[in-house]
Amino acid sequence: MPPSNWVGFSTTARFAQVDGNSVFNESWRPFNIRASKDVGARSPKVETLRFIRSVCSSFYGFLCEEDVIAINPAISSRTFYGRGMRATYPVERYLTSEQLGQVLQALEFHALGDPAGERALFIIAATTLMCLHAADLANADNYCPCMNCFVLDDARWWLILEAPGRLLRKVEVTPEFLPYLRRYRKSRGLPPFPEQNEEIPILEASHGRPGLSVRQIRSIVKEALMKAHASITSTDKGGEHWNILLGGSMRFLKESGAKIRAQSFRPAELQKYLGIFSLAYTYGRYYG
Repeated sequence: MPPSNWVGFSTTARFAQVDGNSVFNESWRPFNIRASKDVGARSPKVETLRFIRSVCSSFYGFLCEEDVIAINPAISSRTFYGRGMRATYPVERYLTSEQLGQVLQALEFHALGDPAGERALFIIAATTLMCLHAADLANADNYCPCMNCFVLDDARWWLILEAPGRLLRKVEVTPEFLPYLRRYRKSRGLPPFPEQNEEIPILEASHGRPGLSVRQIRSIVKEALMKAHASITSTDKGGEHWNILLGGSMRFLKESGAKIRAQSFRPAELQKYLGIFSLAYTYGRYYG
């Protein structure tokens, strides 16, 4: 219920150009209403509602970035085209931390003595434990991510991603991922950890060709998830819920990992870790 002198009946510019200068427009109002079919009834314009939500979201987003508050309450006020109703979507299912542990354990068993299995395990561990995309590990425009992308800085390991045409990302290598990095490098006859100038591709084809495409990486992940499903359901009699693995993808694994991280990360921390531009999107997807 804003004051009456804050409300107008048409959308006008806040500033007008006078002799090349921006001058405040006296007829501008922050809120606008429209007449309804019912005589005397009025309702806010859709554009006005969007404007209000946008301003509030920006304000609370700023407070989140400054660590004044933990969440953006304006996100929960989103409606569909300004109407007081919400679109309904199917509930998305993700792996819990315990389920993810079972999947990795099953793949560890399949990977024993199998370089291709170790490669698949490494990719899935990187996807779930560090929330990487297929494009983060794939060849692109003559660019091939190498082992020297893993950098030790101040006693912590980082993965530096600088593919052409994409923003530079510095992803912390989680302690949970380090054992998978070590065993993957061991399967390739390499020392436990990368060296500073080690220009060896992170991934390579079975016949030794350096680098893999996004399509090849996704295919490897899909095949590995099918093996994990077969292994887990063979010992779990009530394992119908594991059928989610049959339609699983790298995005599904990454989102599962992000959901798990959201339990211990503040929204601003998770936003930075995932490399997401919008804090509001981060909160709405992983916390709302």
